[in-house]
Amino acid sequence: MIHIYLNSFYRIARSRLFNDEDAADAIQETLLTGWEKREDLKEPKYFKTWMIRILINKCNEILRKKRPSESLENIPEPLAENMEENIMFKAMLGNLTEANRMVMALYYGDSYTIREISQILEISEDAVKQRLVRGRKEVLKTYENE
Repeated sequence: MIHIYLNSFYRIARSRLFNDEDAADAIQETLLTGWEKREDLKEPKYFKTWMIRILINKCNEILRKKRPSESLENIPEPLAENMEENIMFKAMLGNLTEANRMVMALYYGDSYTIREISQILEISEDAVKQRLVRGRKEVLKTYENE
């Protein structure tokens, strides 16, 4: 069952960590923690949201330990059918602040709803909406300056 979420987990981890090794470590730690704490999940319908929250926490732990300095140029293309869309999505994420990048990646990259993103990031729905608005403005500003 977990294999159906791996692409989503990978995109989320890469949007935070910027390299394959750290993303793989975060996913592996997430799977281990999820398995060890599976009894803590009260509602099975929130399994994916719960696992993503664990993944984000694992990514944050790695960032605190490592503080990566790699650029977004090394991020592989998101998994989409149109190569041009992949390049544009990567460029869009690369120009965003960290808080807005995560929300935009979840919303546009993985098609989560505002409510789901709110639950995953443990922020209010209004905060998600604000970050989406700010992220869109950042993207617009970037492309207007070109």
